[in-house]
Amino acid sequence: MLNGSIVGWEVGGDDLFNPQSPRNRDDCLAPFRDLRLQAQACGIELHTLDVNQSLGVVADFNLYIESVPMITRDQGKNYLIRFETELTVQLNADAAYLQQFDGIFTWDKNLLEAELHSYAGLGISKSKLHAIAIPNPIPVEFKANHIVNLGFSARPHFCTLIASNRHANCADNRELYSERVKAIRWFEANAPRDFVLYGNGWKVPQKRFGVIGKMRYRLAKVLPFLFRRPAFPSYDGPVKSKFTALSQARFSICFENARDIRGYLTEKIFDCLFAGCVPIYWGDPEVEKVIPKNCFIDFRQFQSYQALYNYLKNLSAQDYQAYQLAGQQFLASPQFQVFSSATFAKQIIDSIKHDFALT
Repeated sequence: MLNGSIVGWEVGGDDLFNPQSPRNRDDCLAPFRDLRLQAQACGIELHTLDVNQSLGVVADFNLYIESVPMITRDQGKNYLIRFETELTVQLNADAAYLQQFDGIFTWDKNLLEAELHSYAGLGISKSKLHAIAIPNPIPVEFKANHIVNLGFSARPHFCTLIASNRHANCADNRELYSERVKAIRWFEANAPRDFVLYGNGWKVPQKRFGVIGKMRYRLAKVLPFLFRRPAFPSYDGPVKSKFTALSQARFSICFENARDIRGYLTEKIFDCLFAGCVPIYWGDPEVEKVIPKNCFIDFRQFQSYQALYNYLKNLSAQDYQAYQLAGQQFLASPQFQVFSSATFAKQIIDSIKHDFALT
């Protein structure tokens, strides 16, 4: 029997594995329940670090699910799941930090394919790197071989965007947080009846990075406060279910947090496909290698938001349904399984089994 500790889930108390956790929005914790189940099937017991400590258990390995300072050095093997880019979590580009781990699970093709000891590879031994994809739990409302609200008529919202009002944590022109705001402002100014914004934090102006950015943010808060106007008129609050919100929309702006980072493909485009909503995507430069291009609208093909809007408005019902059907076919194909919770769990457990010579 192996014992493993999960590090980085600040709630603790095995909350990470609790389907009733208030943090389990849209069942986002399903991959970790799969991870625990597959571990148990192999004789591996997983708990959050605090639970093992309270039980007096010395873990054989520690699995960091967020990039936080290492607190378990010399206490078994240490692994990291490198979920985010360095634009959001700067430790993910810190070579000294990453080199502390015995294994790193990552989607980052630049890191996985870099030459040994190269700058892009951050000097990390190839033997430590394990390829994964960011997992995508299947919504409980989703039904295989069925497209919810097929076609235009049952979708009252033309276009939506679901995201939180945040900013990158370093200056980098690849960030797309500000580009989301440009999209929101364009629709509010030019097609307000065709757009609705959901998410957290949009009752205040755009969040910004750096000292000057914070000053601009504080100044931007003045006018909405004085004139009692919403910072974002299109904002309709957070959503209880992304599936429900997206199933009511024809299109969704789904920009990643950053662009042009190979392999960085998050839940945003998958959320749309599950709900039969056609995604307008920008992020992974090689997205077409893993998701067929007839499943989504590539924002890079348009010179402006006006050009995008014209395309959306002129799309025929037949062509719209073709996008929906292509998305359904992809989700039913082996190509999607790479992004499933079960595959994510298997890749991690298989690597740990290999390191501990478990059969």
